[in-house]
Amino acid sequence: MNVLPHYPAIEAKVADHRLKFVFGGAERFALLLDVIADARATLQLYFYAFGIDEAGRQVADALIAARDRGVEVSLLVDGFGTHDQPDQMFVEMIEAGIKFARFEPRYGRRYLLRNHQKMLIADAKCAVVGGSNIEVAYFADDPAGHSWHDIYMRIEGDAVARLARYYSALAVWVAAPNSGILSLVKLLGQHSDGDGVLRWLFGGPSKRLNAITRALREDVVRGNQIDMVQAYFAPNWGFLRKLGQAAMRERFRLITASRSDNNTTIAAARHCYGRLLKRSAQIYEYLPEMLHMKLVVIDDVIYVGSANFDMRSLYLNTEIMLRIDDAGLADQMRDAIDVHCAHSKQVTREAHHADSSWLRRARWLLGYLIVTALDYRLTRNLNWKTD
Repeated sequence: MNVLPHYPAIEAKVADHRLKFVFGGAERFALLLDVIADARATLQLYFYAFGIDEAGRQVADALIAARDRGVEVSLLVDGFGTHDQPDQMFVEMIEAGIKFARFEPRYGRRYLLRNHQKMLIADAKCAVVGGSNIEVAYFADDPAGHSWHDIYMRIEGDAVARLARYYSALAVWVAAPNSGILSLVKLLGQHSDGDGVLRWLFGGPSKRLNAITRALREDVVRGNQIDMVQAYFAPNWGFLRKLGQAAMRERFRLITASRSDNNTTIAAARHCYGRLLKRSAQIYEYLPEMLHMKLVVIDDVIYVGSANFDMRSLYLNTEIMLRIDDAGLADQMRDAIDVHCAHSKQVTREAHHADSSWLRRARWLLGYLIVTALDYRLTRNLNWKTD
């Protein structure tokens, strides 16, 4: 039986805000429950997927207990991410007085839209953001490697009030019977921070670059040391070119998944490797578990949140990222990435070339085309072996 690596929590104080980053599934779940238990006035939650399983049951019970002690509780979930879940547990929460609604995709242009965000806000003073949905697999720490490895960030400070205001506006939009995509795009832009050490960035389907994609592009173009841990990596050729240029300036290092519940996404990432390896990029595939983390460090800047580095997250999904500008914290996050590299397999240019038979290259290309053109949940039905 394998023993999963332990990653110590990282704590820092940035611009009068207290930050804590946790990696292990049990630690992430405990953090989530602790924040819920400590709430005294309000709880605001949004999750792309909220499973009807042991993890979902424990969170639901914690929310009902919070409501019983007088906390005002609001829970939003994505209508597509939870479309195959029965309503029984949600009905129990509604009957307990919890405000519940789904971000519902509809036919037409909006049907393609997914709200992929994950956030928990307590009393407008403390928040948790990251990549994990509420399902057992995200917190199980399975030694066999079938659980998801991820990161949660807890933040305490004045910036949380800005996130709470965004959530309130989103809840109004979800509840409106005729809410339109243009009003959603406007909402995302209005609540994205234009400057500051701590910047909330909200992405979505916009004719212009949304706040997340615009900030990432600006930082990548200027960046000399770029490190990414990405569950799904399938950017467009423009971003690949910019990352390759960063690798030639100084360093681009990428950790991505070696296993997943969706092998098509692994094929899509491997399609991108060759172009980057030719430009001296360092590429690793994480071994102990399925990888679900979304972490970017560019020089002194850290991004953490829900957005993958793929076409859907960068240009279509509604996403949330916190951009943190702090050299000391960036060094700590790079140290954590170093440890992740030690538990990963490095993909060298020579090894990738040796593995690149014409059939594999065709599969990788097809995977890239599918992932960049179709919805993630649909691609799971198109899986194939990647090796």
